Amino acid sequence: MRDEAQRQINLLLQQQEELAPELYRDLALYLQVLREGLLHAVQQACFHLATQVVPERYNALPAERRQAFQQRLQELVQRTSTLLTIEQVMGLAAQQQRRDHRRQRVQQQRLLDAFLNGEGADAPSSSQPSETDPASARSSGSVSGGSVHLSLDLPVSADLFDRGLPGLPRPQAAADQPDGEQPSADQPSSEQELLQSLFQMAAEGLQLASSEEPEPSSEPDSAASEDATTLLAAPPDLDPRVTASTLPRDPVLQLRWWTHFDRALRRRLRNLSHAVNVEMLRLGLAQGLLPMNLLDAVLDGQVEALPAPANLLRLPLPLGQVLGPNAPSEVLTLLLRSSDLEYEQPRLRTCRKRLEQRRRALRTMAKRYRSWQRRLSALEAEDQWFQDHAHNLTPAADQS
Repeated sequence: MRDEAQRQINLLLQQQEELAPELYRDLALYLQVLREGLLHAVQQACFHLATQVVPERYNALPAERRQAFQQRLQELVQRTSTLLTIEQVMGLAAQQQRRDHRRQRVQQQRLLDAFLNGEGADAPSSSQPSETDPASARSSGSVSGGSVHLSLDLPVSADLFDRGLPGLPRPQAAADQPDGEQPSADQPSSEQELLQSLFQMAAEGLQLASSEEPEPSSEPDSAASEDATTLLAAPPDLDPRVTASTLPRDPVLQLRWWTHFDRALRRRLRNLSHAVNVEMLRLGLAQGLLPMNLLDAVLDGQVEALPAPANLLRLPLPLGQVLGPNAPSEVLTLLLRSSDLEYEQPRLRTCRKRLEQRRRALRTMAKRYRSWQRRLSALEAEDQWFQDHAHNLTPAADQS
């Protein structure tokens, strides 16, 4: 059984290695078709904004500025097109992966420090919140009479670990140290060791879960799941194979590689959209400039947008009633999206259909690969168990 499982794994790896060049060519073809139709898509979106939303402003522009604007659009699209290759897109994906990893480590360290410093415990009501720390201002602020106070602090604190957790060793207090010895700064305390062990256990669980391929619509994850991942576990180690310029051999890693590719491509289109919006704002053709994090929230599905033409984003402005009846109630801006580009370009839509067929086949292969890996791991564990059991029985037999 063990040899059969290893044979099936090698067979799947060989099949995937043969299919990888075809997938690479399809992705390269998709980017080529995207580059060819990108300028027309940007011009169509800007045409709608200039002629249907603010036609009087566009008519008031001198001819020189209008010509310069058209030239500027071509320059921006040309600059982005040079970056729409698999090597360039995966280079951006590697940068995103390293940045996210650093951010997760910083947030995890902050959470660890908060536990060790006793934040989240019941603080005296007379303590004043720090002006430089908004989190402490929220947690230590006194509750006014009759109001409901919703704290954003975690429901656990260092006191919980002082009392001990079921199944975990109770950390030794400083008073229990021999001769009143205090832990040195170079040597972590028992509390810190306990917390780090908890983070490590959660990180191992997340690493097992990360081997499962996420759904395309859920990458990147929502804000709630991302925050939970950040708070509960330390980030796993970086894997350069999932952001390399070449496809990995492992089908599970290929799915993760593809996810990073889609994410980086979406970032390229978002950056181009923001650059075009800046140029239109300079000419007075834009109703406003939306921040880039808001554009990311729309792309992640965290903000619901109103119906709009292709590659345009329409968002309501809730402050319109506050600013007065003449204030705009919505904003319309440029936002390039793969779905809109594919809807407007039949060739690009055909490339996407072929890619989705390959993605479904890759998921099936990755599922089989994981199944055989788990079976092989179980068989190896059984062999180790029987070897250890036989080793323990040998001394008893010699003594008899």
